[in-house]
Amino acid sequence: MRVVITGAGGFIGKNLLLGLSGDHQLLALARGGKVPDFIARHSLESVTVREGDLNDERFLEEAAGEWGEEPDAVIYLAGNGDPAYSVTHPRDDLRDTVRGFLSFGRYFHPRRLIYFSSGAVYDGISGPVSPSFRLDPRLPYAIGKLACEQYLKFFQRSGSIGNYIILRFFGAYGPYEPPRKIYTKLVRSFLLEKKREFTIRGDGKNLIDAMFVDDTVRALELVLKADAANRVVDFCVGKPFTIRELVEEAARVFEVPVEINFTGEVPEYIDFRPSPEEMKELFGFTPRVPLAEGLKKLGEFLRKGDEKFN
Repeated sequence: MRVVITGAGGFIGKNLLLGLSGDHQLLALARGGKVPDFIARHSLESVTVREGDLNDERFLEEAAGEWGEEPDAVIYLAGNGDPAYSVTHPRDDLRDTVRGFLSFGRYFHPRRLIYFSSGAVYDGISGPVSPSFRLDPRLPYAIGKLACEQYLKFFQRSGSIGNYIILRFFGAYGPYEPPRKIYTKLVRSFLLEKKREFTIRGDGKNLIDAMFVDDTVRALELVLKADAANRVVDFCVGKPFTIRELVEEAARVFEVPVEINFTGEVPEYIDFRPSPEEMKELFGFTPRVPLAEGLKKLGEFLRKGDEKFN
């Protein structure tokens, strides 16, 4: 299968290149992340990489002309990945998330497009949620993701793509994640630095869904091969922790007594709970890696201090 991965230089993108390259021909579109070096280091012979900005239409035209504008599938990861950044830079978030997606859609017309949306679209809702809910997010990051969902449906109705799957992703952790992510901060603090104190932004009661990235990659392989089409699905473990519980569990895993402090507020307060049932019903996906095991794997990766992780 010929698959285009946008945002290939990011956390999920790099893990996908490692996980999918053995079975598929991949075109990795990346704006950063030193992807050519990454591909060479891991000998990913089935991966072609092109570096450029998705808002640069000449770059897109050349990539589509070389690869073919009708690949079997696209896994669309590109866009701003930091909700806090969207609050202070909403115009940049709009450019990177929405404009980039619209530009890409002008030049690539895949048979199947898998769009990584976000659980953040449920911003402002409390309690159980599902794709049937009426949405009115306030966070710029969520607004941009929801706009792209709607544009994707337009692309399908107009015949620009064959079919789509929208995954409202509730996040993952693991190797290659940004240092700002709480999981890496916890592992560094407790495993590598043996600190006994950790500061949480906000009151620690907001929820986080802890999926190890190996499960994420496995799920995407299932979505690529499935018959289900033109669906919006919540992509999650479905057993969220509060941030405070996450910190306490990480301290337990690494056998460090911890004093937790609280400061400031969070831009994205999550008080909603998705269900993993549709991912199981449509794609046969159930997460396998428990939090304790995933944290230890991330610890192994960080302790090595390099990018050779299996």
